[in-house]
Amino acid sequence: MFTESSLRKIKDFFTGDPIVSLYLNTEPSRGNAETHRLRLRNMIKDISLKQDAETIEKYFTYSYDWAGRSVAVFSCAPAGFFHAIPLAVPVKDFIQIGSKAAVDPMEDLLEEYSHMGVILVDKQGARLFHFHLGELVEQEGYLGDLVKQIKDGGASSAHGLRGGSLAGGRTVRETIDRNQREIVDMAVKFLEHKRVRRILIGGTDENVSHFRNFLPKSMQSLVVGTFAMAMTANTSEVMQKVLHTVQGG
Repeated sequence: MFTESSLRKIKDFFTGDPIVSLYLNTEPSRGNAETHRLRLRNMIKDISLKQDAETIEKYFTYSYDWAGRSVAVFSCAPAGFFHAIPLAVPVKDFIQIGSKAAVDPMEDLLEEYSHMGVILVDKQGARLFHFHLGELVEQEGYLGDLVKQIKDGGASSAHGLRGGSLAGGRTVRETIDRNQREIVDMAVKFLEHKRVRRILIGGTDENVSHFRNFLPKSMQSLVVGTFAMAMTANTSEVMQKVLHTVQGG
């Protein structure tokens, strides 16, 4: 897993020779592998460091699998220095030659997407995800007591709905609240253990709002967004929604 300490080694590297820093967006929405290769060649065709250009092109020809959303490459051929970092989150195309590696885009990604906790929640259970730079690190799930909506005269017994009984409504609310408290207990342990820095919560507006009321203030302060999402969504759909939410879509 790529971390701040990994980036620090690249950031601190210095040899006196110029370093090529290249970021290439390889999202499928921007084209196929050939389209990305063409953009890559246009980016490196005019650089004077031919050995670095050859090393970079060789990496994309023989090593990169084109499965990620982007990739960052740092090369200093005279010093035998080369690092390629495939990424599951997008970056803008960028190339720079300098005495130090250009790591600002990577630092921005770590700020936005490192150790992110995602919670999908409903009245009965939750799914917890730990993402780092767009990749799933770990996930857990919780299923509480079934929320039974007892029928009374053909209508829900949840209090406040037409035809509902007060006793039935109280039972429903108590079950939901008990589930929410247990979900929060599990979520706090999971998120603290993973040392998440940012939290997003998915579900219906009602379920998300109800769940947030039970979160401790220390966790509420880490919530950076919410989104609509079904509990049955797959991991790829969750991550797509996370990217969309973080990017302000």
